Amino acid sequence: MAGHIATLALGVVFISTGVALARPTFMAALSFYVSAQRQGVVMGAAQSLVAFTDIVTPVFAGAIVGQTHYGLWIGLVVAVAVMGAVIAVRRLPASDPETRSATADVAI
Repeated sequence: MAGHIATLALGVVFISTGVALARPTFMAALSFYVSAQRQGVVMGAAQSLVAFTDIVTPVFAGAIVGQTHYGLWIGLVVAVAVMGAVIAVRRLPASDPETRSATADVAI
């Protein structure tokens, strides 16, 4: 818990910077792993999921943090991050899609 405004401000800067860098990065990476015929559908679905989580997450987080369940909140954040990493390691191809030829698109 932030004991000072400066600590809170620093945390907000780090989180905002991470989100600002991560979102365009994963959206661009997603476009490399999808065939050209399906990019519109996949990118639209990804944007919809991002919008949904932008609405639901603050409400959910506010309810948990408002009841001072900080350990639960941190645990959920870590669990979601670990799940994302495990899914990425298992599902993403080992080769870099930018080094493959343009004709070898991967269909999801």
